[in-house]
Amino acid sequence: MTEMTQSPVQFGPDRALMGMVTLPPRKLAAPVGVLMLNMGANHRVGPRRINVKLAHVLAREGITSLRMDLGGVGDSGVGHPGDDLRQRAVADLRAAMDLLKTMLDIERFVIVGMCSGAEHAIATALADPRVVGISMFDGPSFPDLRARLHRTLRRACTAPFHPAFAGKAVRLMARLAKRGKGGQALPGFFTEGRSRQAELAWFRDAMNRLADREVALHMLFSGSLDAADRDRDHLGRLRAERFVRQVRYEFAPDLDHTVCTTRGQQLYLASVGGWVTQVARQAPAVRTRPATTAAAPQPIRTAVPHSATTGADERVPLQ
Repeated sequence: MTEMTQSPVQFGPDRALMGMVTLPPRKLAAPVGVLMLNMGANHRVGPRRINVKLAHVLAREGITSLRMDLGGVGDSGVGHPGDDLRQRAVADLRAAMDLLKTMLDIERFVIVGMCSGAEHAIATALADPRVVGISMFDGPSFPDLRARLHRTLRRACTAPFHPAFAGKAVRLMARLAKRGKGGQALPGFFTEGRSRQAELAWFRDAMNRLADREVALHMLFSGSLDAADRDRDHLGRLRAERFVRQVRYEFAPDLDHTVCTTRGQQLYLASVGGWVTQVARQAPAVRTRPATTAAAPQPIRTAVPHSATTGADERVPLQ
C-alpha cells in the first residue's frame, strides 16, 4: 500500500460513536495514533475541515489518526446519557483508543483538542496512561490582571472602528434588557459551568500530574483571544508551576480561533502537525526528565505546502 486510506468506523457502546480512520502507507506507520475530536458542538471535521487536513498531513508523516464525534454530537449517538459531559468525553475517547488497539495494535496516543476539546484531552490523559501527548488549541486560559487590563484597553480603543461594532452593541443592549426575564438555561454542552477558581485549580493540578507522568504537552493560542502575548500571558500566575517546564507554548497572532484564513490554516497545521509528528517519532524517548527551566515560546515555521490547507490533492473522499 503506497497511498493513505480512509475508513469510516462505528465503535463504543452499541456502536453509537462515529469516526473516520486515516491510515498512512504501512511502510511508514508510526507506533503512535492521534485522536481528534469535536470543537464544541461542531462536526468532527473541525472548523474549515481542519481536522481532515491535519489527518492528511499526519498520514504523509506515517501517522494514523482517528477523527471522531463525541456522543451526542455530529453523527454519534449518546452512549452515556447519565454521565456529565467530561465523563462522557473521557469514556468516548477511551473507546476510540480501544478501537485502534483492536484494529491496528496501537497502544500509545496523542490527543488533539481545540477549544473545549482541550479540556476533554486533559481529562482523558489523566484517566488513561496510554495517552503520551496532548495538543491544546485555544484551550484553558488564565491571564493575570496585567494581561486582562492590556486586552481590555486594546479592545476599548479599537472596537468603535470595527465594522461589526454597531451590530454587537445593539445585541448587547438587547441581552441586557432581557436579563432577569428569561427562563432557565437549557441542559447540554454549554451549561455545565464551574467557578473560575475551580477551573484554575483543576487545570493546575491536572497539568502538574501529567507533567510528573512525562506526558508531552503543547499549547497553541490564536490572536482571537488576545492580539498580543508578552510572556505566556494565557498562563498568568501559573507561569511558575512545574508543568510549564514541559510545555511547548506557542502564540500565533495571525491565526484565528476558527482558522478562517489560508494563512491561519498553514500556521495551525505547521504548529500542531509538526509537534505531533515529533512526539510520535520520539515516543519511546518522550518519557524523559523535565528540563530545569521553562522552555521559551516557539516560533511557528510554516513548512506545510499550500495543498495541505486546501485538500486539493485528495484521492479519497473527504469526511
